[in-house]
Amino acid sequence: MSSDALWCRHRLGQFFVLGTLTLVVAACSVSTSPQPVAVGKDECAGCGMTIEDAKFACEFITDKGRCFKFDDASCLFHYLHNNHVSDSTVAKIYVADYASPDSLIDITKASLVLGTEIHSPMNGGVAAFSNAKAATSFALKTKSIFLDTWKRLKVQH
Repeated sequence: MSSDALWCRHRLGQFFVLGTLTLVVAACSVSTSPQPVAVGKDECAGCGMTIEDAKFACEFITDKGRCFKFDDASCLFHYLHNNHVSDSTVAKIYVADYASPDSLIDITKASLVLGTEIHSPMNGGVAAFSNAKAATSFALKTKSIFLDTWKRLKVQH
């Protein structure tokens, strides 16, 4: 076999190994992107009810890429607590933008409002906004509390 043929064979082997490794890495990567909530179809992982109000839908993605959907933030936080889900296994938490319910936003970037005048499915009373100004206005209108961090919400529930 000529040296050119050996070189080509060697390069083909390298490409094969590189291609295989790329496929393995791609297959093992975990998506932490929000998954759309199918209102009227998806069930709340906490209470088992069908998610009916998109304004209050939320979800968390595990470090393994599994998505758990909820009809209310209180269901989500009770689920995390009751099932002893550690912070290290939660990759992301997403909440629906109250002003634009088809949009799920990272809870760490959301402006949260907590109040008794917010009538969520499980009476958790939490509304999330991507816009802090809209959240502040909503909090004033509903005589609710504007939360400065989502961790305060976690403690409340």
